[in-house]
Amino acid sequence: MRGIGQLALLSTDPQHAAEFYESAFGFKRIADDATGVDLELGGFELSFRRGERATRDGLQLGFRVDTAAEVDAWAQELSRRGFALVGPPSGDRWEGTRSFRVADPDGRAVAIFHNY
Repeated sequence: MRGIGQLALLSTDPQHAAEFYESAFGFKRIADDATGVDLELGGFELSFRRGERATRDGLQLGFRVDTAAEVDAWAQELSRRGFALVGPPSGDRWEGTRSFRVADPDGRAVAIFHNY
């Protein structure tokens, strides 16, 4: 086994969820039909399937970056582009731990983080 390659989540509006991940993080759409949307980034597939309720309770997606400074840069860029941060970056950037979160259209927490 090489690692996790795909995550499928329920969404009340798969198209809207997909647009968020495309716009915010650069995912590319690889499939799209009436039942849902499949996205890909760096060999990882993120899929959204239509559901009456979104998959979100206790779920957080996290994107790891290479440096604590990148966390701050992502926060500034997403804020500049109109994405609402749940809170500002926190942690000790000098020791190398840093993170912040945004919420996707279905209310899932999405973290950008760096841990040395």
